[in-house]
Formats: sequence, structure tokens, C-alpha cells
Amino acid sequence: MALLLGARGEDLLTRRGTAEFIEQMRQGLYAHMAQLSAGEEELLLLGVKGALEEELASEKESREEFSRVLDETDGVEDVQGLILVQDRLRAMAADQFRRNGSVTAYHLLRTVALDRITMAVLRMIAAQMSAGGVGGPAGRWCWMALGAAGRGEVSRFDVCDFLLVHEENEAGPSFVGFSGRSAALLERLGIGSRAGITPASSSWRGSLSEWRQRISARGGDGGADLEWLVGLADLRLVGGDPSLATEMVNLVRAALAHQDDSLREIARRTAMMQSGFDFFGRLRLDRGMFNLAFYGIGPLVANVRIMTVRFDIQETGTAERLRELLYRGRVDVELAERLLRAWHCFCRHAVQREIAGEAGIAIDAEGLDDDAKRELHSGLEAVGTLQKIVYSSISGQG
Repeated sequence: MALLLGARGEDLLTRRGTAEFIEQMRQGLYAHMAQLSAGEEELLLLGVKGALEEELASEKESREEFSRVLDETDGVEDVQGLILVQDRLRAMAADQFRRNGSVTAYHLLRTVALDRITMAVLRMIAAQMSAGGVGGPAGRWCWMALGAAGRGEVSRFDVCDFLLVHEENEAGPSFVGFSGRSAALLERLGIGSRAGITPASSSWRGSLSEWRQRISARGGDGGADLEWLVGLADLRLVGGDPSLATEMVNLVRAALAHQDDSLREIARRTAMMQSGFDFFGRLRLDRGMFNLAFYGIGPLVANVRIMTVRFDIQETGTAERLRELLYRGRVDVELAERLLRAWHCFCRHAVQREIAGEAGIAIDAEGLDDDAKRELHSGLEAVGTLQKIVYSSISGQG
């Protein structure tokens, strides 16, 4: 199976996957052409060419239409307008996934939609505050995402975590109202955090110096909450001042860089996250259902993240992090491909459930066909291999 998982730009895995795919397609064509006459061969090749051109044209049209709807968010002035735009963007992303099954493309479309809608909300609230004489946020500020939204792996809008960083000035109190009103409006749009990670909470809002103090107290110098600090490695700018966001990211990276010894214990616990297989090598099922979030997506994301933290890799997306680990020689090509396939497999099930309106990421393992079962088993085995690498290379136990 070719590894065409939506890599950005051309890289080793993309070139290798493309070459494999083209070779398989060529062999299939030649096998079919061997049974045709000379005229029929030409018609077959022209048919393939036409189908590819139609697909390229369809993809281009879809991208342009999605961009047009995105741009509509800039002119929306009320909540109802945003709801209509959001529903259209959701439907377009779902249609794209049904057509090509690309998890990477779906995540990208949903992440871009989240960012544009969030920024529309922030602009709307700032304008309302100014018009009401309250005064909007003063000075530089940035609204940042973490968790799945920070990694650019948005599927559901009701599990989006955000924080706010603002400039060192006397206008800190102005961000209290700004954050609270923005979070409330986002919730009306179904955008929120199940874990309470929102700038509406003072714990997730503050100046750069306040964030520095929090990081030092909670995760710095062997602090008891280092896992909280590791989670900040997923930070990504949604809107606001890019330079301030860069300062925040550098603050987190610098704090993590001084935690080499403490990170070993986090890495050990991460590497020992429970396997999706029981003692006999069977899937761990609960009333016939397999918890893909707990046994698949969670361990894969966590182990990739702890390795990128350890080796100071700046990428936030899981797929991009895996590629960087490959380039730095931390995983080999075969394992990188297996892990990317696992990521695609796990997330494909999650996206299918999300589009169908089903809660949670538990799948009916017994209802899978043989190929799907083999794919799931192979993905879980790849995650297990990664966990062994994490245990030996970071925890210092091998």
C-alpha cells in the first residue's frame, strides 16, 4: 500500500510512497492491457488520463469553494451568520473525507475552519466592547491552541483547548472581559474545552511574565506538574500577535530543555501506557467495543510528543513530528511508515464516527472485516514498537 498521507511538500516518505503507488498502478495497467488489442490499449490509457484530469479539476474546485466560504467569515457580523458558515464548512470537510478518505486533508480543513471562525469571534467581541465604551484588549496579545487543536488535528469542535498571552502592561484587566465574552460566544458555536482549558479561566490567561511564573511553579525545576508543561509543547498560534506567540513557544521550549532528568520519569510512564492487546495477544474489548482513543490514538500522540520534546523538535502535528524523528535518525523508515499508517487508520475510524454524529472513539472490533482487523492490529503493534524505543532511548533503561 502506498504511503500517500498528505505530506506537505516532497520528502523521503512521500517520494517512496509515490514511487510504490505508481509502480503498482503500472503493473495493474499492464496486466489489464495484456488482454486488449492495440486500439483498446490506447482507449484505456486515455480513459485513465481523463479520469485523473477530472479528479484534479474536482480537487481544485473543492479547494476554491472552501476558500470562498472561509472568506465569508470576515464579513459576518452576528452569531447566526457564523453558525451558517460553520455548518457549510463542516459539510464540505465531511464531503471531502467521504470522497477521498484523507485524514490529513480532513484535519487541515477543520483546523483552518476553526481558526477563521475563532478569529471572527475575537474580532466581533473586540468591536462590541469598543462600541459599548468598555474598551477592547489593549496592547499585543495572542490566542493560542493546544491539544488536538494545537497539533492541527481538529475533528470535533467541542474538544478545543485555548489559552491567551498578552503584553506586559496595565491593561491586563481588559483581557478578563475579552476572554470571558469570547469563550462564551465560542461555546454558543459549539467550540469549547471539555477540560476547562479556556482563557475565560485565569489559569489559562496571563502576561508573558505570569506564564513564566506558572511554568516555573508547575513544571520548572522538577516541578510536580511536568506533564502539564509537556502538554504546552502542542501550542500553536490561532490569532493575534505572531511575535508574542513565538516568545511563548520559546519560553516553553526553554523550560523543557532544562528538564532532561525529570522528563525520564514522564517518558517511562508514557512508554508504559497500557497496550491494546491482552496477555494472549487479543484486543482488549469492553462489551465487544475497542477503545481506540485510549489504546491507539492516545499512546501514539503521547509517545511521539515526548520524543519530540526530548529531541527539541519544533513541529506540533503528529505526522510532521514523525517525519522529523525519521530525519534525525530516531526511527527508521519502516517504522515511520508503519506509524503513519497507524495514525491514518486510527484517525479514520475517529473521523467516521464524528461525521456520523457518534460520541466517543470506541469501535465494534467484531464488526470489522479481516483487512480492517489486520490493519488495526498492525497499527497497535507499531505503537508498541515505538513505546519500546521511547523506554530505551529516553528513560535510560536500555
